[in-house]
Amino acid sequence: MLSASRSISRHCRPLRAISSSLSLLENNSSSFTAIEGGGCHRRKRILTTPFNTTSSPHYASCRVQSTISFDAAAYFSNSPSSSSTSPSAEQQTNPATITSSNNISLEHQFTRQQAEDQIQQWIKKNPLIAPYKAEECLAKLWVEQQQIFDKWTSQSPSSSSPPILITPNTVNLCISAWCYSKKGQIAAERAQRLLNWMENLHAPTSSSQFALLLPRPNYQSYALAIDAWSQAAVIESSKGSAATTSTKTIPDATRIGFNCAKRAEDLLMRMQAKHEELQRLGRYNSELQPDTNVFNKVLMGWSHIRGGTKASAIRAMRILDLMQELHHHQSRDVPSWQGIGLSKVQPNLHTYKCVIYAWGHASHTLEGPDRAEEILRHMLSISKAGNNFGMEVLPDEECFHIVMKSHAELVRRRGRGDISNAERAQQVTDLLNWMELLAVRRTKPKIAPTTESYRLALSAWAWSHHIDAPKQVEEILFRMVRACELNRNQMRDIQNEGLNSKDSITLAVTPETKDFNTVINCCSFARGVGVPKDELDDDIKLTQQLALKETYDVAEGVLDALLSFPYASPDSATFAGMIRACVNLLPDTDERDVRVIELFRLAYQSPNTAAKSSVIPERLQAPAGGGCVDANVLRQLRYALPTEKYIRVREEFEEHRRKNSK
Repeated sequence: MLSASRSISRHCRPLRAISSSLSLLENNSSSFTAIEGGGCHRRKRILTTPFNTTSSPHYASCRVQSTISFDAAAYFSNSPSSSSTSPSAEQQTNPATITSSNNISLEHQFTRQQAEDQIQQWIKKNPLIAPYKAEECLAKLWVEQQQIFDKWTSQSPSSSSPPILITPNTVNLCISAWCYSKKGQIAAERAQRLLNWMENLHAPTSSSQFALLLPRPNYQSYALAIDAWSQAAVIESSKGSAATTSTKTIPDATRIGFNCAKRAEDLLMRMQAKHEELQRLGRYNSELQPDTNVFNKVLMGWSHIRGGTKASAIRAMRILDLMQELHHHQSRDVPSWQGIGLSKVQPNLHTYKCVIYAWGHASHTLEGPDRAEEILRHMLSISKAGNNFGMEVLPDEECFHIVMKSHAELVRRRGRGDISNAERAQQVTDLLNWMELLAVRRTKPKIAPTTESYRLALSAWAWSHHIDAPKQVEEILFRMVRACELNRNQMRDIQNEGLNSKDSITLAVTPETKDFNTVINCCSFARGVGVPKDELDDDIKLTQQLALKETYDVAEGVLDALLSFPYASPDSATFAGMIRACVNLLPDTDERDVRVIELFRLAYQSPNTAAKSSVIPERLQAPAGGGCVDANVLRQLRYALPTEKYIRVREEFEEHRRKNSK
């Protein structure tokens, strides 16, 4: 009995430290009365946790913030309230309080289940304070577990083991509470402290006879802690100046997010090392083996860092290479496990999508979009060849959009004058052509361009400021219109034939007014593109004038198409862009003034279908009865016309507005 007491004493050193600190806090803390069930009861503030939180001043401050009034008896006993959180003196000295081991087990099992249910309710109702309350619950259960060990040893029970109040599921609920709190690095640190605490309970230095009964970290424990660090990488990188990244410096918020993602990767490597250690010792445990879901959580951290760099994309690529290596190794060793273990690590669509996202958003490198496109083509090749062992990795529309957007964003950042912008814009168009080809082949799952696909191609060419950009955007827009008509015709045929809903066609492509405006604005800003300023002789001026007239014809054709398009209508931005196109593309003659006046009259005679905006001031929006004329249209009109003509046209507009505003 003496040796058993010494064993328990060695095992429960941190436990007794918590108990002493609890008694000290109970003696010094302020208490208050609350009317519950008709009586007054003393309720104490509990600050203890099963961890040493005084080593870091940062987390010492977190402890002060997590001080929450808590009545343990109200949650963990059948009575509505209790006068103290610790057992009374009579309960500690009277052996009759423990009648049998079966009754004790049932009572404490109910207590543990009640605590877990309460933690889940806290997570649902208030995720911000749920982790602090969950840790207080865990601390109370841990102190009560110490008392059970002491009673069990002193009373020499007939049963072989005492009841256990804390299970891995209880600790995992506390870790998940930190994950749902969205507190970034603080939540990840506290989640890993819980994981480290469970690991320390089973450290080699522990020689307690109850060590095997205490909670041991399982797959869910590691997965939740890794998820907490991955979320911290995204949350911390979004703070500060990470949103406005430059090509020369890396913001501090991005560096913090990088370190959080690295902590998630380190925790994954530790999980894999523990699994391999058990495998070498002959104690194969498939529950602790990292699977594809855990690897994808780490990839989410690396890929979604705000202002990602080339280093984060390389890290994500290394995770993908490790997954492929583990998959081939585990598939080869499956017969040695007698059919028990299958390959748990296998890259899937989400895995490749995260790596593509990491390269596509690597804002500090120019090779990111090209590397992302290489991975996209690799996915199509292995899917076509069937070399992924039954796992579907055929890219979907989102994979194409990530690559297309990365090319388009690179064109936008480079700005006007870069000779490679046209090549990047052409790469976006090639990806759009590829999607249309896959839609014709009827792949499963079906890949077809959407409205976002065409918009990315339009934006890439509009941002390129190339001499051929107006013609390219016109072609892409009319392809978009034809795709919309094709989808609607197919839907109409299906409705007439009365086919099942499985064969229905969704309106994946629907051009809007802003798509037409993109083409018009691309034409209106095409003045002087591709013409050197020091060589403006007569021949070049004539050539430039003819080219600008063709560009204006493109804008005018887009306006006519919008006016006849049944699913969209022009707005004030449409007519402002057309008046700007007249000024920039046509020579300053009376014919241009006549055309500007015609466009302005068409603007205030066209009905304004746009809703009132809460962001734009009311003085800048279209007035009542003014049609599609707002402050921007009037500003462009003032630049386009001489003073006399402007006053005359403005008076006509005001008279029309007064008549139609009544």
